Amino acid sequence: MPPSGDISDLLSAMSELRGREMRLLHAPLESALSGLLISTEQADYIAVAEKASPERLAAIVCHEIAHALLGHDHEGSLGQELLETGLLSGLDARLADSVVAARQAYAQTAETDAETVATHISIELRRRLMRGGHTYYDERWR
Repeated sequence: MPPSGDISDLLSAMSELRGREMRLLHAPLESALSGLLISTEQADYIAVAEKASPERLAAIVCHEIAHALLGHDHEGSLGQELLETGLLSGLDARLADSVVAARQAYAQTAETDAETVATHISIELRRRLMRGGHTYYDERWR
C-alpha cells in the first residue's frame, strides 16, 4: 500500500508487485460498464469511464485492483461481447478474452469478493491521504 494514498502510486505499487506495468485508460464506457481490467503478458490495463468523478475513479480502480489481487479470471464471453460493441475494435480477440471482470453486477461471488477487498483498499488509501501519507503501522511494519 503506498504511503501517499494516491491512486497513481497504488498503480505503481501494483506494477511492481505483478512484475508488469499497470496502466489507467480512460474510455467511453457506458454507465452499465464503468470499469474493467484487461491483463496481458506485457501490462495490465484498468479502463475507467472517461466521465468518472475522482471519487468514482478511485472506487473503480480499487475494485479492478482487487480482481487482480484475488487472481480472478474472467469467465464467459465478455471479451467477445466487448468486441461486438466496438469498444475494443481493432484488438485481437485473444486480448479481448483476457478481460478479467466488468463492474456490472455484484451477483457473482467474484464481484462481491472484489468489492469487499476494494472497500478495504479505498478506506486505507483515504486514511493515508488524510494523514499526509503516513499511518502508525507504516513505521511499525518496516
